[in-house]
Amino acid sequence: MARFRGVSVWLGASAFCLLSGCGAVFLNEGSKNASLAQGLANPDANQKKVNVPKDQCVICNFDDGSKTTSAKLYGGGGGQWLGYAFGGNTLSGDFIASPGANGTAMAAHIAGSLTDKGDSSYPAFTLQGNLKPSGYFDASAFTGIRFYYKCPSDDQALKRRFGIGTAPTLPSANGGTCTDGCFNNFGEDLSTTPDWAQKSYAFADIKRESGWGSPVTPPDLTDHLKEFIDLRWANSANNVAGTYNIDFWVDEVEFY
Repeated sequence: MARFRGVSVWLGASAFCLLSGCGAVFLNEGSKNASLAQGLANPDANQKKVNVPKDQCVICNFDDGSKTTSAKLYGGGGGQWLGYAFGGNTLSGDFIASPGANGTAMAAHIAGSLTDKGDSSYPAFTLQGNLKPSGYFDASAFTGIRFYYKCPSDDQALKRRFGIGTAPTLPSANGGTCTDGCFNNFGEDLSTTPDWAQKSYAFADIKRESGWGSPVTPPDLTDHLKEFIDLRWANSANNVAGTYNIDFWVDEVEFY
């Protein structure tokens, strides 16, 4: 009888080892990480799942003067790029200009004089690139995004930000599902840089701004990699009344 009890204890300990000590995680069914309960990788883990050729990682480099996302982009392509302002403001000329970063021919250049009335309309000068003509872009094959950025010291913006528009942060008019407190996209603040500098951001590190916008559930960008819609660079006065010179460049935009 003692031997039977000993065998029972050994089996129980072994089973526990198989379920817990060997990589399994006990989680509530239906939770964000429920797949880990069976020792499986999190399907939303921020890891490249395919070996994407370099030319299929390129989103846009503007070299041929095109205002569309590269047709070779893995999982998408063909989305429209545009530069715009609102609140009575207009850009100074076409946003495709030369020279580009690293000796390339062309880049995107957003410039002009921005007037902010301080009336909570938050006008901005924006470069926006849609990843596809319509629908969501699946970025789960990639781990992050990088681009070259230049913002000379004559730029007087009080806020400079790069953002990734996703389904839960954009309203239906922009292809998203947000109904209130929209446009708080996942993104990063930018600063002036007189020369071209490469900015590189892992999806796991890109956050939304705190203090405004509707909640996004689940809260991380890595939970929404299959719901990308567009990319945005915006310089503004952040609702501080006055007139400001805006001047920034973007080039060589790609996933990695």
